[in-house]
Amino acid sequence: MKEWANTTRRIIVLLVAFFSVASFSIFNFQFSILKAQPELHDLDIRVLLRDNGDALITETRTMTIDREGTECYIVVGNLNGSEVKDFSVTDDNIDYFYKPMSPWNVNGDRWEKTNRCGIVEKEDGYELCWGLGKEGERKYTAQYTVTNLLRSYPDADGFLYMFVAEGITPSPEHVSLYIFNDNYVPFSADSCGIWGFRYIGNIQFVDDYILAESLAPFEERSAMIVMARFPKGMFHPTLAGEGTFEELKNRAFENSDYTDEMSREEEIAAIVILICSFLLPIVSMAAYFIYVWRKRRRVMKDLLWYRDLPYDGNLQETNDVLNAYKYVGADYNNLLSACILQLVCDGAISIENQRFVIHKLPADKQYPRLLQMFHQIFCEAAGDDTILEPKELRNWMKSRKNQKFTDNFIQVLHTKKHIYQYKNQEDRVRQVFGMKKFLQEFTLLDERGVGEVGLWKDYMIFATLFGIAEQVMSDMKRINPEYFNMDNVAQQMVDESTMPIIRSTMQNSTARAAMSKAEREARAAGRGGSSSWGGGGGFSGGGHGGGIR
Repeated sequence: MKEWANTTRRIIVLLVAFFSVASFSIFNFQFSILKAQPELHDLDIRVLLRDNGDALITETRTMTIDREGTECYIVVGNLNGSEVKDFSVTDDNIDYFYKPMSPWNVNGDRWEKTNRCGIVEKEDGYELCWGLGKEGERKYTAQYTVTNLLRSYPDADGFLYMFVAEGITPSPEHVSLYIFNDNYVPFSADSCGIWGFRYIGNIQFVDDYILAESLAPFEERSAMIVMARFPKGMFHPTLAGEGTFEELKNRAFENSDYTDEMSREEEIAAIVILICSFLLPIVSMAAYFIYVWRKRRRVMKDLLWYRDLPYDGNLQETNDVLNAYKYVGADYNNLLSACILQLVCDGAISIENQRFVIHKLPADKQYPRLLQMFHQIFCEAAGDDTILEPKELRNWMKSRKNQKFTDNFIQVLHTKKHIYQYKNQEDRVRQVFGMKKFLQEFTLLDERGVGEVGLWKDYMIFATLFGIAEQVMSDMKRINPEYFNMDNVAQQMVDESTMPIIRSTMQNSTARAAMSKAEREARAAGRGGSSSWGGGGGFSGGGHGGGIR
């Protein structure tokens, strides 16, 4: 009986062990099936543009290959008169090119396709195919020529081409596209234009070539479309494109985020300025400094105090004078701060319990456009509760929904005038600097009439515009310390808890918006930058599909 029990226990132990091993093996098998997926880790594309417009394209794929599929293939469609030729493939395991197979048997097994390549002709293009071979970490290099990829247009030479098709499987984790030319003429933003579409990433000029690179793994709808414009004479394409390059670009820009494109006149002006600054930088700068110095000396000579408000109190026109008579640069931060004080002075903004509260503009006063836009930003950012928080202002200025209005605001704000525009306005210019001199020497006066004290709030606004607010307000407090206790609005204008926060938030947000606008204008002009997810219509090449099957 005891022997039978021992035997039974042994059988039970063996059965448990058997089923455990079996279950573990089945689990591992199922897990390996779930995990085993082909992967495309990196897709490196090198494009060499020939003088006649042909392009030699070399694509290197770094992949993980499993049991799935028998071949890898590249979709090349929408060729519009181009052809594909000289297709070849090699990999990291062999020292020779794959053997061409014609016709290519799409339904063949993996063994039949190993170290073989071929082309499948479709109604709208080609499929460039090769066998996957053995499993594991693999690197394949495919090379082919697309004729007439670069085409001639009346206004420029260029192309709009899809180098990575939509819906490629597996989706690439990273894509880099390099574009070179064999004419030994470097590509640069000064002479060429580049744009990228349908991928998250950048496109830029690097040394003497163009680099388009993804910054996030491709999704199902991702693709890589690149448009490039070259000056006439850099290449000599044998095939002419339809219409003009400008028409091709406008079609590609539809539904893209390339906005605020420079006009043709602005492009020509920019090129002229660039050429002049390149040829005569030192002479031009020296001549300009001497010119400004002489003009400044002329308006500052025997300068008297000016107690009234220059340009009838218009802050922007006064700031234009200050910027025009600077040697370098332009300042708009003081103008922004002065605008805030102007709205506080007029009751359109108040500080209540250390909170910035927005009110309606007074109906009895006509405001310049800049102040109207300024107030509108504050109103919309504050929302229904009319209380403006710094975070609300930052978010409003950063929002893409408000981008068009913000761009218009930046354009209205940045109205820098050149010093020669004040040639016949010397008296008014002297009033601006006379007012500044008066405020700088505020404590030198012995008495203050009632009428003059009535201008103190305006003086505080203009002192802010001149960048001497701290000194002037300190002088005012020494001369008449009771003024700020008796006048509630004046007290709000020197509020040290709320005013600086809103002022710095507006300045920083405006600076970021101006930089963003400049970057988008540079992108739209073809100087490189981030790619556009949308747009790219009218492209050649590519199509849908490709990868492993």
